[in-house]
Amino acid sequence: MRSARTFALGLSLAAATAAFADPLDDCRRGRGEARVTACGEVIKSNQAAADEKASAYRIRGDVRAAAGALADAAADYSAALKLKPGTAAALAGRGRVRVMTGDLDGALRDLTDAIALTPASAHLRIERGHVQLARGDADAAIADLNEAIRLNPTSESAFNNRGLAYRKKGDLDTAHADYTAALMLNPVYALAYANRGYLEEARGRKAEAITDLRSALLLDPSISGAKEALRRLSALDTLTQESERRISLGRSLVENNCSRCHGIGAAGASPNPKAPEFRTLHERHPLTALREPLRRGIAAPHDEMPRFQLSNADTDAIVAYINSLQMAR
Repeated sequence: MRSARTFALGLSLAAATAAFADPLDDCRRGRGEARVTACGEVIKSNQAAADEKASAYRIRGDVRAAAGALADAAADYSAALKLKPGTAAALAGRGRVRVMTGDLDGALRDLTDAIALTPASAHLRIERGHVQLARGDADAAIADLNEAIRLNPTSESAFNNRGLAYRKKGDLDTAHADYTAALMLNPVYALAYANRGYLEEARGRKAEAITDLRSALLLDPSISGAKEALRRLSALDTLTQESERRISLGRSLVENNCSRCHGIGAAGASPNPKAPEFRTLHERHPLTALREPLRRGIAAPHDEMPRFQLSNADTDAIVAYINSLQMAR
């Protein structure tokens, strides 16, 4: 028979082991393939409750969707919903995957069901508005985006998307006003600059179009439509060097200030496991919304992160550099 001391020691060792090997916690908090593996362990476990398995399926679906494994992600979301019907996050996730696979009717059904469960979600209204516009129903898109703006008047993406819907209806003045409102809310919103630039080109306002399209490409060199528009306007030649200079400045800033903890390249892990790789920052902060967290020093810094303050020009250079990493992947 074991002594009380031995029994207590065994409990302590078991607790310590659990602290370092909790598949559900790793599924919720892990990163990359290790997270997928941990979620799989929860799903296969005989001890996990149905709610926990549903959560693991949904999280694994999110990770697979972000990695482009859309069929596997859709299957995971469906499995989550089979275990726990009426889960808004799983419905929304499957709806997003269906958009990417071209199943707009299925996406509309999923997002509508998700909105019924979470009617105060501005983000879901924006997503359904995008689907409505892709289906050719500009009026339905505007109705969703109006509601999104009512719920969240500071959503730059709602204004930008509503601008797209108004342009589809031929209301160029209102579209221009919406793009401008989006840029007032977020001065590094490259897509809003590009969309306003395309509109200005359509109106025959060459100088204004060039200004907006250059701003778009300096922030995000991957916007090929803006590049083609500048080529049409015979204004592309001098932009490449300026864009490269800005990206180089951003790279230098993150090398000097961030590389001790963060992975700052297109590949490679962070030296500090608590510090996310720069190429994955879009998973925590939308690339359209990086200026504010960078300016204030990130809302949830890792333990060793120094306090810093960046100028607008330096922040824009870092945003351009981070955007360039998406091109390199």
